[in-house]
Amino acid sequence: MENTESVIAARMERLQQILLWVGDADVARGLRGLPVAEFDSQPLAVRTALRTLRRKRDPATALQQPQYRPTAPLVAEALSESCMDAVVIALGEAADQPDRHQVLEALELVQDRFSASAIALMLAYVSVTDMAAADVCDEILASDERFTPKP
Repeated sequence: MENTESVIAARMERLQQILLWVGDADVARGLRGLPVAEFDSQPLAVRTALRTLRRKRDPATALQQPQYRPTAPLVAEALSESCMDAVVIALGEAADQPDRHQVLEALELVQDRFSASAIALMLAYVSVTDMAAADVCDEILASDERFTPKP
């Protein structure tokens, strides 16, 4: 259990760093794109944090603060949805249980439509979920320099 918690904590930290790499402008756009229904389905503390983040000029930076950290996966999901959809389509039949090679091939197919930071964010989001590809995405993030946050 402790090992699992440390793995999740490390993946969440990487997600936070990639959100910073994506930048305030894109994070702000993603927050504005979150449907109201998504807000309403969240606990009060998360709803409040999301609404406050929407009004910030520097939401990616603000996500580093403890009160906003629980919203990071929701923000990442909203920002990476189109990239994830493109990767799932590229994976085709392998989408349910892709291996590393299949995910890398799918990323090659979509890399002309998405920035390295957008792809990294999608990989980081998947890595903090219970999706079948979570471990594969985490492994790619850890080993592929293209998806390492740049200053």
